[in-house]
Amino acid sequence: MGLTWHLNLRKVLKETEESLRSYLGLRGHLVGVKLEKTREISEDAFKPEMPMAFCQMIREASLKGDKFLYGLEHEKCPTAQLVLGLKDFKYLRADSKIVPSGTKKILISPLSDIDVMPDVALVILNPRQIMNLSMIFYAVEGKSLSSEFTGEHACAEFFAEPYVDGKPNISFLCSGAREVYSDYRDDEAIFGAPLGTFIRASEMMKKLDEMGGSLCGCRTSDIPAGITEEFEKIGFSKGTDYFFGKFNGRNVRVYLNRDAKGRINLITIHFPIKASSQEEAEELAKRLSVLLSSPYYVNVRGRWLDLTVRSSMDALGIDLFDSSSLKIAIERFVNKIGLYLNKVKI
Repeated sequence: MGLTWHLNLRKVLKETEESLRSYLGLRGHLVGVKLEKTREISEDAFKPEMPMAFCQMIREASLKGDKFLYGLEHEKCPTAQLVLGLKDFKYLRADSKIVPSGTKKILISPLSDIDVMPDVALVILNPRQIMNLSMIFYAVEGKSLSSEFTGEHACAEFFAEPYVDGKPNISFLCSGAREVYSDYRDDEAIFGAPLGTFIRASEMMKKLDEMGGSLCGCRTSDIPAGITEEFEKIGFSKGTDYFFGKFNGRNVRVYLNRDAKGRINLITIHFPIKASSQEEAEELAKRLSVLLSSPYYVNVRGRWLDLTVRSSMDALGIDLFDSSSLKIAIERFVNKIGLYLNKVKI
């Protein structure tokens, strides 16, 4: 394939990683893995100085940005040798593995720095990040995220299952990953999926970011009258592309958007705060950014702070045709934002 294809691939992978890292608040890189059975991979990668386990190389690629291109002689974990198709064993078993075996080389790289199409992309997540990614997955795919794991053979769960079945899976790792071969923390798990899953999730996250940045929604004239009536019941009026009203004496705007399936299922609740100057707004935003975590966000717009919560209606338990659920969700948001504002003395 030509240079243009490689440049386009690198651009897509970089944008996908940047979007996911920003939205989920990831410490490390996404990681791409490519198995090679027929030829050598030409990559600016390196073999580990000493044999290492597959799971440890994934962690170092994520947190340190390292790249690895290695074969059987540098794979320390027997289970990984079996699962990745590097070696057959007479008695060792794994629920999922690469069949037939015969893998020659394995490329592990930060997703944004890989020059071939990865077989599977991986991301190390904590429980909150799994929750947020699951909500995005539901908005993109229209179905809940299911997972199969046993607490054994982590590489079979986060890599082999997506590789073989073409479906995402989460692994809560194994004793080998946490204690023997690597040092994953207690709050870490690995999500593995075909690259397309991450690209679609990234596109949805960009859409949510746009909702929080430019703050635009569906035109209210295109929204069913029944929804408008429910907003009116809680004292909100409609603007061009948002509903606006007051809660606890504070101005609130609500923007509605369609998800990938065309449903009005994405919501941004916007809480504008006016500072005395742009400098003060920027300082307050810095303090708030330390306290806030997804789905809460803060942006600076001149002298204004835009505090927002962005999520799906399903995740927040909102029924747009039920004014009581709208009121509960908005009140919950306003009250929680009030607590954050008190902490930074606004």
